[in-house]
Amino acid sequence: MTPEVELFEAEPADAPHIAEIHLAARRQAMPYLRLHYTDAHTRDWFASVVADRQGVWWVARRGARIVGYMKLDEDHLDHLYVAPLWQGQGIGTALLNKAKALSPHLLALSTFQKNARARKFYEIHGFRPVGATDGDNQENEPDMQYVWTPASADAEVNPW
Repeated sequence: MTPEVELFEAEPADAPHIAEIHLAARRQAMPYLRLHYTDAHTRDWFASVVADRQGVWWVARRGARIVGYMKLDEDHLDHLYVAPLWQGQGIGTALLNKAKALSPHLLALSTFQKNARARKFYEIHGFRPVGATDGDNQENEPDMQYVWTPASADAEVNPW
């Protein structure tokens, strides 16, 4: 029997696992991304920022294994990644529901326009597009900006 997913605030010791999930998930889902940093630099960055503030970095665990993570900064979901072998098992949904619980009035995020799977995931979970960019980000990839509110029909909400 597979253990249930549990969510915890990340600790510094979780940083290597978070970095590996980040690297693997991005490679699988977004092979078109130009990598600006080496894997070692990415690992070092995560080691320096995970658990820098309580309530910002969260991990999803199945048993003792970290299988996903998110970074929620107030009402902005900046990262949500699930390890490739664990995708499609409700882990992303559990993380997203936690983000909604922690930011119950408004949640905003961006995802690459080319990342159709992520866009579909967020739209299924009540997010609606509110804008787009032409690639004004580190990866130089156009983004879609999304928001979620408890009453998703409120078309006037745009935190961008």
